Formats: sequence, structure tokens, C-alpha cells
Amino acid sequence: MIGREPEFRRLVGLVDSARRGQGSSVLVSGEAGIGKSLLASAVVEAASSSGFEILSCHGIRGPGAAGFEGLHELLLPLLDRIDALPPRQHKALEVAFGAEGEPADRLITGLAAFGLLEKAAAASPLLVLIEDLHWLDRSTAEIVTFLAARMGVMSALLVATTRADPMYPDQGSRFKHHVPLTPLSEEEALSLIDRQAPAMAMPQRHRLVAYARGNPLALTEWSADPSWMEGPPSAERSRLPMGKRLEKSFLAEVALLPRATRRALLVAAAGEDASSYEVMEAARNLGLDQRDFTPAESFGLITVTGGTYRFRHPLVASAVYDNADFDARSRVHAQLAAVIVDPARAVQHRAAAVAGWNEDVAAELEEAAVSTGRRGALTEAAATWRRAASLTPVAAERARRTVMAAEAARQAGAPAEAAALLAEAMPIVHDQASLVQCARTELLIATTSTALQGRRGDELVALARTLSDPADRVEILIWAAVRSFLHQDSSAEITAAVADELRRPDLAVTEEQQVLQGIGLALISAADPIASVERALSIFQGQVRDTDATLLNCLAFAVEETNDLTEAERVWSTEVDIFHRSARTSDETVAFAGRGTVRVTANAIAAGLADSEHALRLSSDLGMSVVGALAAANIARARAWRGEHELATSALQTCAELSGLTPFARVAAIASWASAQTAANEHRPDEAVAHLLKSIEHPPIGVWAGGDLADVAVRAGRPEAVQGWLDMATTALASRDSDHLAMLIERSLALLTPGSGAKEHFEEAIRRGEQSNAFLDLAKTRLSFGEWLRRERRIMEARDQLSAALHVFESHHAKPLAQRAAQELRAAGGGELTLSPPNSLDAGSVLTAQELHIAQLAAEGYTNKQIADRVYLSHRTVGVHLYNTYAKLQINRRSQLAAVLAAALA
Repeated sequence: MIGREPEFRRLVGLVDSARRGQGSSVLVSGEAGIGKSLLASAVVEAASSSGFEILSCHGIRGPGAAGFEGLHELLLPLLDRIDALPPRQHKALEVAFGAEGEPADRLITGLAAFGLLEKAAAASPLLVLIEDLHWLDRSTAEIVTFLAARMGVMSALLVATTRADPMYPDQGSRFKHHVPLTPLSEEEALSLIDRQAPAMAMPQRHRLVAYARGNPLALTEWSADPSWMEGPPSAERSRLPMGKRLEKSFLAEVALLPRATRRALLVAAAGEDASSYEVMEAARNLGLDQRDFTPAESFGLITVTGGTYRFRHPLVASAVYDNADFDARSRVHAQLAAVIVDPARAVQHRAAAVAGWNEDVAAELEEAAVSTGRRGALTEAAATWRRAASLTPVAAERARRTVMAAEAARQAGAPAEAAALLAEAMPIVHDQASLVQCARTELLIATTSTALQGRRGDELVALARTLSDPADRVEILIWAAVRSFLHQDSSAEITAAVADELRRPDLAVTEEQQVLQGIGLALISAADPIASVERALSIFQGQVRDTDATLLNCLAFAVEETNDLTEAERVWSTEVDIFHRSARTSDETVAFAGRGTVRVTANAIAAGLADSEHALRLSSDLGMSVVGALAAANIARARAWRGEHELATSALQTCAELSGLTPFARVAAIASWASAQTAANEHRPDEAVAHLLKSIEHPPIGVWAGGDLADVAVRAGRPEAVQGWLDMATTALASRDSDHLAMLIERSLALLTPGSGAKEHFEEAIRRGEQSNAFLDLAKTRLSFGEWLRRERRIMEARDQLSAALHVFESHHAKPLAQRAAQELRAAGGGELTLSPPNSLDAGSVLTAQELHIAQLAAEGYTNKQIADRVYLSHRTVGVHLYNTYAKLQINRRSQLAAVLAAALA
């Protein structure tokens, strides 16, 4: 441990903290040979001697992986406890390990792994060691980074080692701690040489230190055999990365072995993913036997550990493998493919043996990609599709497989990779099925990430006109309508062309096509509202297809366009239920964000905040930046309603970070609305007007946001700024009546009307508002009316309106408006009015959004395991949240929750 004492003490300190219940994660990084494994081993020994249970897995170089091999190795000792998991997580883990069933999103699989670790850590402290994270199969690596962010809630420490080389990107963003290992100092290097080779002369020691550059493995290896340094210094050799320099020295050692042993080592290096039995069978087929491995074992280059051949250091394996010519490697891979039992691994070796195009192997890889995808290992599925495409001789088939690789990458949460694959496929895609899939994948990427913008509406119309199948044509036209709706950047000519194509009578042959046709028209034409929401929802109630999520989102958007927020919330809620039942976590996350938008707009602030917080957490886990930006914008709106300035500002910052350089129009409009609310709270009406005018540029959001404009425009001395919104909102109301929107229009007219004429508009606004569920906007209308009445010296009437407004603002925690109403009420001679006694407890104010969500589910009768499956947490974490909730609400029974929560969720 020379030179690593500070790092060792730091890691042992984390072990001690984990034993006391303060879990954590740490990434140990550095170049090859820098001492990562030695340090990790020392920490494992320290933890083991302190009573820790040790779980481990390691990454290996290989031709490819079927996914989740590392996770299976890690969790194998715990699989006898799998029945303790919530059912959805239980099933997800079984499918990941090869059982039949629908694959789950990686979030559910990650939660299942977390649940097993949490249960194990409850019995004894746990150390989880992940060696060579850079070589771990990607599906397992994603789970590891997921776990790394969550270890703090258990008595466990997760330690991962990884290369610092540019070709192995650091995955440490979610690790709590990072321990980079730097080269040893000259003094430390000389101390290590003194221990390894005490007889070495001092000049030679200094030469070795210069060559080794503080790398412990190089110092150790070259101390034993300094001959590699002999001869004049070489500039070329000095420029080599340390890994390559060490490989060359290992090759010098390997060169001393018999030729048959060198061939045996190549079989072991190529078959690091195989068992020792499979390696030996392949070796026998190549004319080798057990005796040919013996010299390498005697040299200490290789050992048999846990039923597999393990090299003294991964650089030995890479040196042996990389130094062999392609013909030698090809023969070895072919024999490994013949003896490896697992079909997915066997075909990867068969592919590694191929030079040039080979349709037979490409077809096998396609089968493997489909099988791998069914287990939820989508990153590996995408890689297998890519390899299949690279071996495909026929351009049309190569294009199809590249498009499928793009779709698998999209589902794996790699939108940039998916976009690059689409760009590669587009020039050679010609068959109709691939053209449609290409457009589908492109739009799904464009609606959930900033990786690409997607084709314009006119380009999609042109594509639709080339397709012969009506179902394909209507789908592509739906995408054109969706793009137009989301971006609000299509010209009148483009939207007219989309509408004309959608109205063609030969397009809607089946009931499903008729419904989809209606959704598309409703998105781009005010004259074509959805005929029947019930009928539309009915076609999505069966088995859920990949495209159904976007189509259901379109239905929700189309219903929002009718100004019926209650019906829109029902559609979003149906989406939440459909996608939860089908374990489509990504799509469920979008639905939560959509429902949160509608709920906050409809004044259900607590429920909308809970949805949006949930969507933001899940979108972070799933890498859905656009959805996260939308959720963050809505969180900012809810926080601004409550006057929580710092939280609102933080949410807006998160929204900006997730939105990228070109934010979606919908997200930008909601963020501008939230900024306007914050500015109004802080008595900056000019700034509020500017933000609201930006929001109004996106009519689907602006028609509601503009309801706040008259109040701040009058205060800013800019009443003329309201007219554009009034024209837009009045037109919307004429085509689709809405009590809520009518109230906003009448309130705005009242604020803009001088003299006694305002009274009629205020009274009509209140009449329409009382027929809606928009309690906060109604209270805001009463506040404005009360202010007007006080100025008109109608004091008693003013008190009635202001008291009613204050009651609602306080019960919904709308502090800025409550303070304004209270100030007006005092000015009207109403004195101080406090709705709640100072010591009363209110769930909406003392619980976090997540605690409130969990408490509501518990009040509805769900068990902890059922709640865990619904909110994507472990059931133990749910239990902790409920324990904290009971303490905050000063209750001690589940049966007491319903009554306490009733007011908070009103």
C-alpha cells in the first residue's frame, strides 16, 4: 500500500460510516496498473474483518454481452430473498435474468436490485465491490450508477473501480465520492523498488522510476525483470501510454513461453466471458490440451478462479489478444462459438470470427438482439443490432437493421446514439416498413430529448403521400400534427396540408384509423374537436404498443385544446394507469408530467406539485431531459403560487439546464408563466408582463397564462398589452366554452374597464368561476373585485369578497395572495383574519410532495409493497417516508391519514 495510505484511510472511513448506517458510494479511478484493484482488495479485507457481507462482480473484455451478466454475478448470493420484493420488481429481475415475460424499464430493475441490497444490509453491513466498471456490460453499469446514488439510506458502501483513459468515460457523476489515483512520487516509487528488488543498483532504480512514471504495476513488474529497459532510450517508447508500455513488457514475458502455451493464452483471453470448461473444450478443438496451460500458470500469468480463467492483470489478456493477428483470433472465436452453451454469447463469438459481410451470422445476431431486448437489456440489444447491420450485405436489410438499432438505442435512453444511427440509415432506407419505423423513432426522440429536431411537417406530409398503407399514412400525418402542435412553428400552409391529407376519406378505413385521424385534426384545427374521448380511449385499453404513448399524449393535448381541463386530466390519469399496468415507466413519467401541467393550471396545486416532483425524479433516473424540463417548469409554477421564491427559482434553473439551447415551445411557455408569477409576487409588474407576453406566444399554454396579464399590465401602466390575449382567448371561448376561461376573460375585462362598468364584468366572472373547479382563480377574482369595491367605498361588500378570497388562499398555501388579501381586508376595516390557529398542522405545508403522494396512497388502502410499485421506490423506503409522515402529522395509525390529508389535497 505504499503511497496509497491517504486513499486507504479515506475508504476505511467510509466503511466505518456505513457500519453506523451512513451508507455511501465511491468511484476509484486511475490508469491501468495504478493500484485500483490492490486498494479495493485492502478495503474489502478491512470491511470483511469488521463483519461486512461482501458482494462483488467484475467487468471483462469480450466480443459482446447479452446484458445483466454482471448484475447476476453481483446478486446471485441474494436471489433466495427475491420473494420479498414487490411483485413488479420481482418479475423485472426474473425477466432480466432470462425468465419469460415482458421486459421492464431499467428503473424497475434497478429498484429490484436496490431492494435486495437494502434487505441484505438490514441483516448485516454490506460492501458492494464493482471491479472494472468500464468493462461491465452496459445494462449492469446503468444499474450500478443507479445504485450509487441511493446507497445513503442503508448500512452499505459501494466501491467501483474504473479506468481514467479517455476511451473509458468516467461514470462517476452519481457516486457520492471520487478517489482518483495519481502516480506515486519519486520517493514512494523508490520505496516500492526497495521492497520488490532490494539488490537493484541505484542508477538502475532511478532509470526504472523514470520509465515507470509512478505506476505501481510497472514498478513491480519491471523490478522483477528490468531487461525491458535495456538499450538506449526510445522517444517512440516514451510516448506510448502506460497501458501499452505495460502490455509490451507483458508480451516480452509471454514470448518466453512455448508456442502452444501462447496459443492457449489466446483462447483464454478471447474467452474471458466463458467458463474454464468451455475454454478448455475450444482449446482441445484447436489441438491443445490442459498441459499447454501449465507453463502460463507456473509463470503466474493465469489462474483458474471461480470456474473461469483469470489473468494476473487485465493488461496481460489485452496484450495477448491485441498482439494476435486476425486469422488467429478468428479461429479461436469460431471454436469458442462452437462450445459456448449460451446462444447469445456464442453468436457474439461467431460474429467476432467473421471478416466482411455475412448474412447468416447477421441473421443470428438479429435473433440475439430481439432476445436480448425482451430481457430489457436494451443497450446490448442496440449494440447487437448495430453489429448485425455491419455484417449485412444487402443495403435494404442493412438499413432495416440500422433503424432497429436506433430504436433499441432510443429505448435504452441513448437518444444521441439513436439519432446518429438514424442519420446513417436514412440515405439507404427505401422499404415502407423501415421508412415508417424511421419516422416513428425520429419523432419519439424529438419529443422526449434535445438530440434532434426531427423532420418538418411538410417533409412528413411528403413522406405520407408516398406510402400505400392507410394505417402508415395516418400515423405519419399524426406525427406531422404532433410536431406542429408541440413546436408551434409550422406555417398555415403546412398545417392546412396536414389537415387536407387527414381529411381524405380513403385514409380512415378502420375505427382505430378514424380515431387517430380525429386526434390529428383536433391538434391543428379548431374546427375539428375530438368527437368522443371515450371512444378514443377505448382503442388504447388493450396491449400497449410503442407508438401508443405518443398517440395518447396527442389525445390529451387535443382534449386540452377544448379548454376542458377536467377531461384532459382524466385522459392523463388514464395514461398513468395504462402505462403503469404495462410497466412502461418512461411513458408513465410523461403522463405524470402532463397531468401535473393540467392540475396546476386547474388550480389543484398540491396534486400538480406531487405529479411534477414525481415526474422530475423519474425523468432524471431515465435520462428524459425534455420531460424533466416540463416537470421542473410546473414545479416552479406551483412554488410561485405558494410564494416559495427560492424553490421556484431553483426549479426554473433546473428547467433551463434540462431544456438545452432550443427549449420546446410548451416548456418555454410554462417557464415564462412561472417567471411571471414570481415577478408579480415580488412586485415587479413590468417584468411579469414581459414574461407573460412570451408565454402567450404558445397558444395552448398562453390562453391560460394570459388570464394573469391584465392584473400586472394595469399595475405596470400597460393595459394595451392585454388586447392580443383577449382576442385569442375570446376566439377560443367562442369555439369551445369553458367556465374557467370565461372567468379569466371577464376578470380581465373588469380590470381594464374604467368606472362602474367593471362591476358587471366582475360579477359575471364570479358567476362563471363558481361553476368551475378553479378555486384559486376564483379567489383571485374575488380579491380583484374586493379591491375595486374598496376603492369604490363599498366597504361591506369588499369585506365579503376579500374574506372569501383570503380563506381560499390560506387553505391552499398561496401566501403572496393571502398577504395581499389580508392587507386589503385590514384597509377595509376587517382587522386581522387568521384561518388556522398558529399551532395547527397541515399536511400540505409540512410534508414534501413525495411524502404527500405516498401518504395519499396509504390512505387509499395500498400496502407498502403496492405503493413501492406505484411510486418506484423500495418498500423499505416507503416505510421510512410513512414513518416520517406520521411524526410530522403527529399521528400514529394508517387509518388516521385520510382525515388529515383531505384538506391538503383539496
